[in-house]
Amino acid sequence: MVTLNNSSTFILNISNGSTPQTLSASKLMSSMFLLLTFIFGLVMNSLYLWVLGFRMRKSTNTTWFFHLILGNLVFTLYIPLIAVYDITKPRWILGLFMCKIMNSLISLDMYLVIFVLTMISVDRFCLVFHPLWYRKYMNPQKASAICLFLWILALLFTSPYLVFRKLKDESNITTCYNDYGLYGRWNKQQVKWIMFSTRLFLGFIIPFTIISICYLKIIYKIRKENLVKSKNPYKIISIAIVSFFVSWAPYHLWYGMSAAEEGLFPKSLLDTLQVLTICLICINSCFTPIMYLFIVENFKIMFRNSLMDLIELVLNETFSNRSLES
Repeated sequence: MVTLNNSSTFILNISNGSTPQTLSASKLMSSMFLLLTFIFGLVMNSLYLWVLGFRMRKSTNTTWFFHLILGNLVFTLYIPLIAVYDITKPRWILGLFMCKIMNSLISLDMYLVIFVLTMISVDRFCLVFHPLWYRKYMNPQKASAICLFLWILALLFTSPYLVFRKLKDESNITTCYNDYGLYGRWNKQQVKWIMFSTRLFLGFIIPFTIISICYLKIIYKIRKENLVKSKNPYKIISIAIVSFFVSWAPYHLWYGMSAAEEGLFPKSLLDTLQVLTICLICINSCFTPIMYLFIVENFKIMFRNSLMDLIELVLNETFSNRSLES
């Protein structure tokens, strides 16, 4: 039960017999923002999946973006749990299973989205530099098999958190945390830095290096040989990459600061950065799809038509390979 204490603070009773917990207005507002983000993201990502899965001819390109949007949708379904935790923090009320699942879903979404974006850049590179090989060997079935492999790979890199995530009770408060030492059997600090380094390099630095090299070479070639008549095919990819970078760079910064020795950074700074990273990741998963619509000329006029038709037009323009042919 939530009761008003003053103009900016509330008292939250988690359950009978528990100590009342102070709930600030900022926490309540951030939780409301997360719930609104969940509703918006659920609608938009579902519409994109519907168009990609049922209203467009299956192709290699639609397969990439179907799994990209599917990864965003999986994370979107997890946002209400983030809102609950934001209200009850640091108290954990959702049990051990959800403690393990919630943290793992963040890692799964991060790895999957960046892996798919990397594959899209490699796919575009092959189309531009090796068009004959690409048309001969690449097809939707192989793209689906690659995406399945990427899901498995993302799950593999995520799986350690299913082991590390634990519950502990202190002062009648249950918290959900990462036990990197596994009850003292491992060196906690070393394992923490190994996990941070793995996430940073495999989930950020290496993929972005590959993406940057592919697109820089593509841009040089298409400008030199004037291969592309319209810029639309790359706008949606650019939006996805930039939004991912802006959303996940603060997360890796926060993760690295959290992995440092305890007390090195003020707890208030870490908590603020954590809230910022959560909001940015949610925005990336839920609001990025609406940005894709703005690549259509005369967007305001087109918006009068069916939203589904508009989404289909955006994807059709983006997936057109003819604009890459010389």
